[in-house]
Amino acid sequence: MNRWLIIVLFLLFNSYNYAQTRFISSITFSGLTKTKESYLIKLLETKENQPFDSIQLAKDIELLKNMNLFFDVYSETTISNEKVDVSIYVKEAFYIYPILSLSGFKDQLKLTAGVNFINFLGRAQNFGIIYQYYARHSFILFHSQKRHSNRFTGHEFSISRNATIEPLYESDTVSFFNFDNNSISLGGHAWLVDKIKFGLGGQFMQEKYEQLDQGFFIPTSIIYFQKYQLRSSLEYNTTQNTYEYIEGTKALLYVESIFTKGYPENSFTKFIAQINQYAILGERGNIAGKLSLGISTNNMSPFSPFVLDGILNVRGIGNRIERGTAEFIGNIEYRNSFISRDAFSIQGAVFADYGTTRMPGRNFSSLFKREQHYLFTGMGIRFHLKKWFKTCLRLDYSVNSLDLNQQGFTFGFGQFF
Repeated sequence: MNRWLIIVLFLLFNSYNYAQTRFISSITFSGLTKTKESYLIKLLETKENQPFDSIQLAKDIELLKNMNLFFDVYSETTISNEKVDVSIYVKEAFYIYPILSLSGFKDQLKLTAGVNFINFLGRAQNFGIIYQYYARHSFILFHSQKRHSNRFTGHEFSISRNATIEPLYESDTVSFFNFDNNSISLGGHAWLVDKIKFGLGGQFMQEKYEQLDQGFFIPTSIIYFQKYQLRSSLEYNTTQNTYEYIEGTKALLYVESIFTKGYPENSFTKFIAQINQYAILGERGNIAGKLSLGISTNNMSPFSPFVLDGILNVRGIGNRIERGTAEFIGNIEYRNSFISRDAFSIQGAVFADYGTTRMPGRNFSSLFKREQHYLFTGMGIRFHLKKWFKTCLRLDYSVNSLDLNQQGFTFGFGQFF
């Protein structure tokens, strides 16, 4: 008798739960102008004719906010006869974005200009072209998608020509070369969870180095390389932007192998571990920190993969002043918005940039020798336009704390990191 009572109670309990379960009868979007609703519906875990889950809906709204398509996203639900109608409201972002970056120091100028369609075909695809001037002329044509319709995968593709003047180092001698790199790159990534992304890719490159001086002897003034790259990455990203403020964590593990046809001494594998941390302090303060450790095959070659550069990692240090087979970079910066209006804001900043490299062929301990250390400290100002995402004009002045004769200005568009 007790057994039958338990069975009856169990069936009644499950029938009650089923009766209390509310199912989704419709999902609608309001505010769309360019984005395809069918694409967004496929991204959602919340589906029609499925039980309603408020926690899952909140996660879907967060995913839409992180697609970089909308200024704002929120949802409302209407319950009628145990049915739930879900309404999602969006404010679409600008979908044609100009690309403009200007940075430099002393007589060195780097200009980047282009255009990016961030919602190509209404499916969150990036499609654009970029021109760059950094002593010489370069371009890149690219196409990428952060999330395919299955929500878990994405891709990136590019064709580029990179032309610069590169200083190469052999012992204590430097020589300058015209450097040309023509490449085709293809990669894909998968979202393991919402904040963690795994990527794989490859690249085919043709390179040419043309010596411009007699800094050190090479058998011929022009060297040609044919290279193949394989790469993989693992990224964790919880960062969020609110106008000029950033908070959260971004961590990256990156492995790359370069195979140089006919020149095994210029083939290498490199590994980079990097972490960025951002925190908002008070009402107007923002502190940002970055640590990066890189190590590669320790070949005796002037074509070492890591560089110390005033535009890339240590402000004020100069143009590619040193190459190495390992690097340790640390940056910390405090920003404070002392003027904040609806249309713009102005930040002051104080910062410190540290960098060191391992010279080719030396042991790892040489990375920490006194003569390899560079520590630049300084202050700067940032001017932000709030109507455009990540629009920031930056001007910094820094001094090498270990050698006061090294100092200078660095300017650019966008935060340094």
